[in-house]
Amino acid sequence: MKRGGGDFEVIQDNHQDNMNLSEKLQLAKDELALWQDKIDKLDKEKSDLICEKLDADERKKQALNLVSKLNAEQENLQKEFEKAEESFKEKLFDKQTEAAKLKEQLLQYKHELQRQQGDINVLQTKFKIKAIMPEKNIKFTKLERSVPTDQEGEEFLKIECCYQILPKLSVALQNGQALVTFEDEQVANAILKVAKHHVNLDPGKIDVKVLPVKLDTARKFEVHVNISRKMVKVSQIPDSLPAEHMRDKLEIGFSKPSLGGGEVENIDYNSTSGTALVTFVKKIIAQRVAAQKKYKIILTEATSCLVKVEPVRDYSLQKFQTFNGICKRTLLITDIKNVLEEEELQDKLEIHFQKPSNYGGEVESLKYVAKDQKVTAYFDEEMEVN
Repeated sequence: MKRGGGDFEVIQDNHQDNMNLSEKLQLAKDELALWQDKIDKLDKEKSDLICEKLDADERKKQALNLVSKLNAEQENLQKEFEKAEESFKEKLFDKQTEAAKLKEQLLQYKHELQRQQGDINVLQTKFKIKAIMPEKNIKFTKLERSVPTDQEGEEFLKIECCYQILPKLSVALQNGQALVTFEDEQVANAILKVAKHHVNLDPGKIDVKVLPVKLDTARKFEVHVNISRKMVKVSQIPDSLPAEHMRDKLEIGFSKPSLGGGEVENIDYNSTSGTALVTFVKKIIAQRVAAQKKYKIILTEATSCLVKVEPVRDYSLQKFQTFNGICKRTLLITDIKNVLEEEELQDKLEIHFQKPSNYGGEVESLKYVAKDQKVTAYFDEEMEVN
C-alpha cells in the first residue's frame, strides 16, 4: 500500500510537473508571440523609417539640386543685371552727352532766334504799314453793265472795290544841298559821269559834287474790299437778355419796315462779343439799315436800346510789292558853299547845269537849301526799280 501509494504520488507529481511545464511553455509561446509582434512592429517601423529616410534623402538631393540651380540662375541673373546696368550707364552717359549737346544747340538756336527776331522787328518797323485810310468821296464816272434787279445773280450780292496804294517817295535835303531835275534822262546820266563840277559865280567859283538820288524802300499794293449788299454787322448789343431771347428781339426789330428794316433771312448772334450778322432777304434793305449807323431794338414794353449797324466788309491785300528806287531825271548836288544869297546862288547853279558845255541840258526845276534850312522833297513814280 505504502509502495503503491508511493507510486501514485510520483505519478501525480509528474502529472503536475507536466501541467506546469505546459503552462510555462504556453506562457513562453505567448510571450514569444508578443515579442515577435513587437519585433515585427519594430521591423515595420524600421522599414518605414528607412523609407522615410530614403524619401528625405531624395528630397534633400532634389533640394540641393534646386538650390544649386537657383544659385546658378542667381549668378546668371547677377551677371545679366551687371551687364544691363553697365549698358544702362553707357546709354545714360550717351543720353546725358546728347542732352548737353542739345542744350548747347538749343541755346544757340535761342540766340539765333533772338537775332532773327531782332531782324524781324527791324524789318517790321521798316515795312510796317499802319495808316488810317482817309474818307474819300467816290465819283462814279461810267457804268460798265446794268441788269434789272430781278435778274441779278450771285455776282451782284457784293459791291467790289479796288484801291491802289501808291508810295509817297521823299528825300530830306540838308544845308548846302540842292535837287536838280532835267527834262531829259540822258542829260542826267551825262552829268553823273563828271566827278566834280566847277560852278562859275562871277567872280569866283565853287566845286560841287553830283550824286544820284536813292530813295528809301517803297511799298506798293492794292486793297480789295467786298461790301455785302444783303448783310449788316450789328455791335454794341447789351447782354440784358438770354441769348435765344435776344436773338428773337433782334429778328423782330430788324424785320420792322417802320424802322427801316425788312424780312430777315438769318441772324448769327454772338452773345459773348455782343455782335451779330443779320442777313436780309432783299439787298436794298441791308443798304438802307447800314446807312442809319444806329438802329433801335425794342427789348420790353418799357425798354429799348440803340445798336451800331455797319456794312459787312471783306478786306484783302493783293499785289504787295517792295522796292528801292533811283530817280531817273533828278540828281543831288552836294558840297555847296553858302557864299551868295539863296536865290542868286540857285540861279548860278541852274545856269551851270543848263550849259551843254558842262554836259548839261534844259533844267525842269532846281531847289537849293540855304543855310540853317531843312527841306523834304516828294516825288511821283519817276524812278526805276532795282
